[in-house]
This record gives sequence, structure tokens and C-alpha cells, in this order.
Amino acid sequence: MSSPKFRTRIAELKRDNISGAAEILRKAILLVKEELEENAEHYKNINDLFELFKLVSSLKSEMAPLRNIWIYFVDFYQKGVPIRELADKVLSRIDQESENLTRELVLYLQKVKMIMTFSRSSTIREGLRELLRNGYNNLPELVIFESRPTKEGEKLALETSKSGYKVHYLIDAAMTVAIKKFKPDCILIGADTLFPNGNIVNKVGSYALALLARKFNIPVVVVSSTLKLLQQTSMFNTIDYPLKEIWKHEVPDNLDILNPYFEMIPGSLITGYLTEFGYSTSIPNVKLQVKKD
Repeated sequence: MSSPKFRTRIAELKRDNISGAAEILRKAILLVKEELEENAEHYKNINDLFELFKLVSSLKSEMAPLRNIWIYFVDFYQKGVPIRELADKVLSRIDQESENLTRELVLYLQKVKMIMTFSRSSTIREGLRELLRNGYNNLPELVIFESRPTKEGEKLALETSKSGYKVHYLIDAAMTVAIKKFKPDCILIGADTLFPNGNIVNKVGSYALALLARKFNIPVVVVSSTLKLLQQTSMFNTIDYPLKEIWKHEVPDNLDILNPYFEMIPGSLITGYLTEFGYSTSIPNVKLQVKKD
């Protein structure tokens, strides 16, 4: 049985509504690593890790990596990696995938002058950082929306503007105004889950932005590792988060308050997918590449 400390830390991570999927995944694996090191006597084989897997998988039901990551754990275990070393091996593999994805993203960023993005993808943020580290002089301008209710876009705007990027920051409702005014070369968004049919799950508001992009002929590119790819299409259920984030008053009996965080964006609105394997116009092609790898 997992330790009280692990269960408490997982509960705390579950309340993290600012970090991107990649950040939450890394934090979860580090918690598993700590648990395996501090309570090694409780974990003798892969079956003993089942409860840990279950707790991590339930962190954010919208995030496929929290389920897919256990494939890596099982794979390394079957190759003879000791239980206590599994988390390090998995982190190393994720780091390599992230490094490859960042390299592909930097190549893409060097081709555009005006980027529009929504929410706060840690993958996109890292690509922007790497562009700076590489000494690239012609930095693209950024158009960032606040991404209510937790306003993670505000955090991204602060991070990127302080590091040297010219940033235009707007409220979510100003999407049409922003597209007409700035005429971005592309819209880059992250993803919490990729589906085999090309659909994705991302922060609510992404669908509206993709629809506007189609109207104004702006390419929508999803930046994501293939660890977020489900092996088969499944149902996506909208989950409402705490209503106190958007409503501070007493709730009348006839008032229904909804606070969804994520939504499905159809693949028909997406121009391409940028993964650690490069750029692809469809998820099925990426899936074949993953199986081959």
C-alpha cells in the first residue's frame, strides 16, 4: 500500500491547474520515484506498483500521458531494470523525447514572425526558451490569451516578455479582434491528449480559436509528444472544475454554473502535428511511426 505522504502529495498535485500536461507528468513520476526509494520494502515487483499507477492515472482524466506512462514502466521492468531504478529510466526516456520535440519546434519557430497561442503549453514554452538559448535574433512576436479562469496565459505572457519576446496579451473574448489585428502566421497549441482519428483535447477555448483560424485561413499546429497519443479512440467526458473559480456569490437555486477546463477539438480543424518525429499532417501517420520505433 502506498504511503500517506505519497497520497497527500498526489492530492496536492491534482489541484494544480496551471502546469501543462508535460509538467504534471514529470511531477507525478518524481513522486513515484520518491515513494519507491523511501518505501522500497513495499515494492518487490511490478504488480506492487498497481496502486501507484491507479493514483497517478486518476490525477487528470483528460491527460493521456498519465495512463500511457505505465507502458514505459512495464517495458523497462520486463527488460530487467530494478524497481528502484524504473522512475529514473522513464524520466530519461521522456527527456530524450522532449529534447527531440524541442529541436523540431525550434526549427519551426525560426520560420514564423507572429505566433498566436492559447493556455500555457510547457512544450511550447520550452521551445521559445531554446530559441533564446540558441542566440536566435529574429524572435517571433507572441499573441497570448489569458485563458480563464486560472489565467495560465498571464503566466506565459510574463515569462516570455521578461525573457525578451514582444508579447501581445488579450482577454479570451478578443480572439476575433486579435486575429484581424495581428494576422498571425500560425496558431500553436499544446494538447493534453491526442486521439488516433486526429482529434485532440486541450484547454477550453481552443475549439473557438481553431474555428476562427479556419475562417481566416490560419494554420493550426498542435505541438505534442506522442506519449499523449491514445492507442484507440475513446469517449471524452467534459469535467467541471470548482465553481468558486468563476462565481464568488451565493448560488441561487435556479442558477446552473459550469466551469469546464478542457474540450475536444476535431482533427478537421487542425493543419498539422509537430511531434518528436517531426511535422505530420495527420495523427495516423504519427501512430505508424511510433509503432515502427
